[in-house]
Amino acid sequence: MHPLIESWFFQSAIIFLLVGSVAGLLVGALLVFRPQLFDSLSLVLNRWISTRSMDKSLESSFSLDPWLYRYRHWTGAAILLGALFVLFYFTVRLDRVATIEGLAKHFNYYPSIVGGLLDALVLSSLLGALCALFVALSMMFRPSLLRGFEDSANQWLSLRRALKPMEVPRDNMERYVQRHTRQVGLFLLIGSLYTLVLLTYWMTYVG
Repeated sequence: MHPLIESWFFQSAIIFLLVGSVAGLLVGALLVFRPQLFDSLSLVLNRWISTRSMDKSLESSFSLDPWLYRYRHWTGAAILLGALFVLFYFTVRLDRVATIEGLAKHFNYYPSIVGGLLDALVLSSLLGALCALFVALSMMFRPSLLRGFEDSANQWLSLRRALKPMEVPRDNMERYVQRHTRQVGLFLLIGSLYTLVLLTYWMTYVG
C-alpha cells in the first residue's frame, strides 16, 4: 500500500477510536449515574427509518432492447470497434515487462504480484472483448441468436425483497440494556478508559 494512503488510514483509525472512547465514556457515565434518562434518550434516538421509500425509485424497470434493435447496426458497429481496440491493445500494443516495472515502482509492490494481477486483467479483458465481438456480430447480422441470452439475462431482481429482513425492528439489545443499565454503563466506562489510556500511552511513547 502507498505510504500516504497507509498513513491516512492509520490516522483515521486513531481518530475513530478516540471519538468512540470519549462517546463511550459519556454514555457509560449516563448509564451509571443517570440510568433513568436512558428511556428518555431512547425515545429520542429510536426513530424508525424505512428503506421502502428510498428504494422505491429503484424498483421501476426500463428496457433498452427496443432502442438497441432499432439502431442495431450502429450499436453493433460501436461494440465491434471497442472489442477490436481491446484485442489489439492487449495483444499487440501492451509491453508486459515495462508495464509491470512501472506499476511495481508506482505502487511499491512486488513485481510478481503486479504481474499476476496484470495477467488476470489482460485475460478478463480479452474474454470480455471476445464476448463483445460475438454480441456485435450477432446484432449486426443475426439478432435472433441473442434471444435466448436475453431471456436468461433479463431477470428482474427485486431490491425490496432483498432488503425485507432489514425492515424488521430488533430491540433485543435495548431491552437487555434496560434490565442491566448500570452494569452496561460500568462496562462501557472501563472499556473506554482502557482504550483512552492505551492510545495516550502509544501516542506519547511509541508514536
